[in-house]
Amino acid sequence: MANLGKRTRSIRETVKNKENLSVEDAVALVKSNATAKFDETIEIAMNLGVDTRHADQMVRGVIGLPNGTGKSVRVAVFARGPKAEEAQAAGADIVGAEDLMETVQGGTIDFDRCIATPDMMPVVGRLGKVLG
Repeated sequence: MANLGKRTRSIRETVKNKENLSVEDAVALVKSNATAKFDETIEIAMNLGVDTRHADQMVRGVIGLPNGTGKSVRVAVFARGPKAEEAQAAGADIVGAEDLMETVQGGTIDFDRCIATPDMMPVVGRLGKVLG
């Protein structure tokens, strides 16, 4: 094995013989050994001991990050009448019908997500190639 640098050797000495740690202790140990001048990334690999061929042992889930992803999602709603007012009150960024369709057909897409009411589907259907 190649010779290790001073920093790597000192980190190995602090981590030596600490095989089974809780997640909190492991994160604290990694943070105490961080030497970079930026926020370092931690990668975790877990052996759960499940057999994914069995339906009752499938592991799936969604995690909500405590501080979010840092991105604000802009939502456009294709709606008319009271549904448009309802979408505006719910906090939609862009609400429209044919006018919004013309804007999108012109190539201006300044939103991240698109929602349409059932009566607007014929209008939105024509935007399939533009929206992707």
